[in-house]
Amino acid sequence: MKENGYMTIYLALTLGVMISLCLALIEGCRYRGICLETECVMDIGMDSILAEYHRELFAQYNLFAVDCSYGTVHGTTKLTEEHLLEYMNHNFSLEDIFLDKFLYRDFFALEAEKAEMTKAAFVTDGDGEVFRRMAVDAIEDDVGIGLLQQIKEWVKTIKSRGLLERSVEEEKQTVDAQIREYDGRETADGKVIHIENPTEALEEKKKSGILSLVLPEEEISDRRIETEQFIEAREERDQINRGNIALQSQTEWEKEKERILFHEYLLKYMGRYSTEKKSSPLWYQVEYIIAGEESDRENLRYVINRIFAIREAANAAYLFGSEEKYAVAEVLGEALAAVMMVPEIGELFTISLILGWAFAESVYDVRTMLAGDKIPLLKSDSTWHCGLQMILQGNLTDEGRSGDADAVTDLGYEDYLRIFLLLCDERTVTYRAMNIVEQDIRVTTGNQNFCLDACIAELQMNVKVKSRYGYSVEIERQKSYITSFEAATGMSE
Repeated sequence: MKENGYMTIYLALTLGVMISLCLALIEGCRYRGICLETECVMDIGMDSILAEYHRELFAQYNLFAVDCSYGTVHGTTKLTEEHLLEYMNHNFSLEDIFLDKFLYRDFFALEAEKAEMTKAAFVTDGDGEVFRRMAVDAIEDDVGIGLLQQIKEWVKTIKSRGLLERSVEEEKQTVDAQIREYDGRETADGKVIHIENPTEALEEKKKSGILSLVLPEEEISDRRIETEQFIEAREERDQINRGNIALQSQTEWEKEKERILFHEYLLKYMGRYSTEKKSSPLWYQVEYIIAGEESDRENLRYVINRIFAIREAANAAYLFGSEEKYAVAEVLGEALAAVMMVPEIGELFTISLILGWAFAESVYDVRTMLAGDKIPLLKSDSTWHCGLQMILQGNLTDEGRSGDADAVTDLGYEDYLRIFLLLCDERTVTYRAMNIVEQDIRVTTGNQNFCLDACIAELQMNVKVKSRYGYSVEIERQKSYITSFEAATGMSE
């Protein structure tokens, strides 16, 4: 009996093709699923790395960075790479699924084998440029553009009038030396002339130093630090980590704006006289950034002496330009010279009185600013305070201030700190600021070995993932806490 088998053969051939197609589709789904899961897990892992930002750095300075030392002595990228592998493999596994051994089979069976940090931007990179940009990002919304223009105007006025270069104290010493040359001379009738400088009482008070004239001793901090262990000294010894992300270039306006905003960040987050950060080894931190000394007292002395020099130069310029006040000093100087029988040094007496008058007014100015008030950069008749009688008596007691303060044009102690920061070398300011950050973090629990050059603000990781089904995937991702620092950013897979 003959049987037809064409249908069986047809189905057999067709089924072979269909099974091959289904298996190919399943494997294609598996591979694309592997790629998709790898991307998702990589993104989660990178976000988990960024979530490990240093809590104390954020709490004190509002900065986000991963401390790749994780509390150990040496900061390397190895621990961060290990953390990423741990996060990714945890997310690849099914161990958190209920009855995973019985109800589920891992369709992808993935494992992250190797992670490598191919790029990194450490906080200290670019001589602290990364640190500055992070600080600017933290403060930018709080500062108006008007302040930037005001600070530039102050600096322009100070430079154009030569207030930084002029030393009134040297001028005073020169005049006083010329006056002393007349002491002990004989007149035509044989009498010996004894010259008494009209500002002698004032000169005695100068010997104690400007700091003691403007502040009570008990109000001055004597705290000290040793700077050899901080980032500035380690950089000089070439003992810091360095990243390999090329920083974006900036226009001149962006650099100028960043510089002033960075200084505002320092004034907000760091201590200074009258706004001390008493949890820190140094209380006068902004003064340290300007002066660079290792003790609060010396840093404060440097800043106050510098403010005083500017005030003295400005006040002397006003007195020499004021016909009324110069005439008063001239009459008194000539009268004193006549009484001492040396009328020829009347002009020297006048200049000595003028310079002494500027000194007394400057003492008042600095005291006023340290008390929290403001003083005009350039004085006028309505804002002058001291009388000439105070100079003869050496009286530096404060009296009520004449004139009204102008909150816009007058300068306070903090404003002079802004000016000095702008006049300092920016690299020096940045490294000293980073010294302060390190010292503040190190005094907190568990952070004795904290280093800013172990803190990462942006990183790029390359991970190799392998499946038990024979597939392998390599993926790369780049993440940053703020807009990427890199000049040309690209992500590859």
